Amino acid sequence: MTQFSLFGAAAATPTLVDLDGVLLGGGHWVRTGPAARLSVVVASRWRARALTEEFEARGVGGDTVAAEDGFSVRTAFSPALMPHATRWSRGANEGPPPGFELTPAGLRLWTIATGRADEVSYLLGTARADGALHLAAGAQLSRQGLAAVSLSQRPGPGWRITSARRLRRFAELVGAAPPESGRDWPASL
Repeated sequence: MTQFSLFGAAAATPTLVDLDGVLLGGGHWVRTGPAARLSVVVASRWRARALTEEFEARGVGGDTVAAEDGFSVRTAFSPALMPHATRWSRGANEGPPPGFELTPAGLRLWTIATGRADEVSYLLGTARADGALHLAAGAQLSRQGLAAVSLSQRPGPGWRITSARRLRRFAELVGAAPPESGRDWPASL
């Protein structure tokens, strides 16, 4: 039986700041008038279902649309999301805000969006390997005690977490596996 951290995702009240994890996994903001919505394309149905539930837990709804390369999961348009979208905006570009700190629940959302296991490690994907977002993602893993190796080529781009100690810590932080996640969840390593 796994014992989860008192500082992990399971112990925290869901907040909109947690959505930062989706942005690390390739999410994007869309704005219209006074409202914004967050969307991300994920590879499998379990990821879409789990993210929709996480969005609903934060009071911003959620739906899934079949996409060419998976499933597009998105929140509803909400004025409550506009400050978060603005926080991540640099003119026409998105990037991590000053003082960015990923919450354990944000790490869980990033894991749902892109996480996958291989034979000896766990991989968290990012959209690009050479940008500020990728570097910020690595810094946040280190801050959480999960020093990782940057991947720019296959199976990346992203970050690889290795060592039994780090993988245990990771599983403690992200909490229980969503239904049907199987081997793609760190607790099942």
